[in-house]
Amino acid sequence: MIQRKQTLFLIELIFLGLSFLFVPCQTILTKTSATNIYLMPLVDFQSTTGHLAAIILNFIGLVLATFTIFSFKKRELQVKLCYAQLVLWLIIIAMILFCPFVVRIESILEIQVHYFVIAIGLFAVIAAYLAAHFIKKDIELLKSADRIR
Repeated sequence: MIQRKQTLFLIELIFLGLSFLFVPCQTILTKTSATNIYLMPLVDFQSTTGHLAAIILNFIGLVLATFTIFSFKKRELQVKLCYAQLVLWLIIIAMILFCPFVVRIESILEIQVHYFVIAIGLFAVIAAYLAAHFIKKDIELLKSADRIR
């Protein structure tokens, strides 16, 4: 149901997860050039397991948000899935901050983190929390309507 507020927040989660595919997470500075690293498999450099895990977690987050939208008849499950997405996004943010995404070789001078991606991740955490909050409000509204009958 698109008219529900939590559905809009879950759609926002999907768009934020998709934006991770196109916004650079880190920049690798070498002696000759600067290369942007996205949450996609690398071609020029060798990926670390942290980078591959972040790619997989982003994909899981996209699938989970899509599944959460279409499980609107099971609201208790939706709340749990929203909190799972919140934790998933916190893990992805921590991985971007603390895990280098490429294997260090001597030609790499520095790996810089783009903090705009961290802001996108924080917006995703807030969206997941707000979706869970509004789903809980729906549950309370339905319970109060059942008491009236």
